[in-house]
Amino acid sequence: MSENQDELKAQIKVWLKQQKMTREEFAAKCFVSANTVRNWLARVFIPKDKEALIKLLMEKTEREKELKEAARAHWKPFAVMVNTDDYKLIEKAARKDNMTVEEWAEEILIRDAQERMEHVYPESLRVAEEPKRYGIQRTSGPDSSTSKPH
Repeated sequence: MSENQDELKAQIKVWLKQQKMTREEFAAKCFVSANTVRNWLARVFIPKDKEALIKLLMEKTEREKELKEAARAHWKPFAVMVNTDDYKLIEKAARKDNMTVEEWAEEILIRDAQERMEHVYPESLRVAEEPKRYGIQRTSGPDSSTSKPH
């Protein structure tokens, strides 16, 4: 086995621990069986196409982590208290989505808030400024170019 393969296998093992990802979950992402992953990490050569896929998975995760860290400078802390059973449920869902509990809760809360603002709340109850992600220009209010004098 080449040194590069041994190094890659060591990196995969570390990455799986960091991601809290099981070998079964990793196998699914690689479109192989869990037994194949066990063999790869133990003694069998990882095919070049699978090696490329694995490297892409690891790089993608690292890029996402770097982007989130850079964005955190503009974030506000937010805490939610939940009971143990609810936390276990959230933790299980986060694991299935290959996220930390914090990442999962953040994504779900933001997505739900955006959907509610768009579909649930009547226009009259919406906040003065929509989240920037929508890309909607304000049509009323003090900063609007279309606001009419009173």
